[in-house]
Amino acid sequence: MNSQRYLSIIKEKLPSHMAVHSCKYFQHDGAPCHTAKLVRSWLGRQTFQVLEPWPGSSPDLNPIENCWSILKKKVHFKYSNSLEALKQNILTIWTQEISSEYCKSLIDSMPRRIQQVLTNNGHSTKY
Repeated sequence: MNSQRYLSIIKEKLPSHMAVHSCKYFQHDGAPCHTAKLVRSWLGRQTFQVLEPWPGSSPDLNPIENCWSILKKKVHFKYSNSLEALKQNILTIWTQEISSEYCKSLIDSMPRRIQQVLTNNGHSTKY
């Protein structure tokens, strides 16, 4: 993923997503494509606030990392003999095996996660 591709995706998807869900904050990590000048410039002109700086691959403070971990493990055990099969396996796992209840439980755990990170002086936690 490069910064131009990332910017293209967030320009197309993010404003409507933020509006539909009445979001005031956007979070992404410190990946190079996220921190590129053109991306930061565009985000700076939006009406929502970007939570940054944010550590990359931080399951303690980024619940989606837990979902990615599960997705990767499940995809690893599915046979994909082509790119299309791989895409279909990913889509099936994401939509049928990672429940919205699980995702909500991750979000609901954020106050505890934040408290544990603070208690550990910024060091990692059990998440």
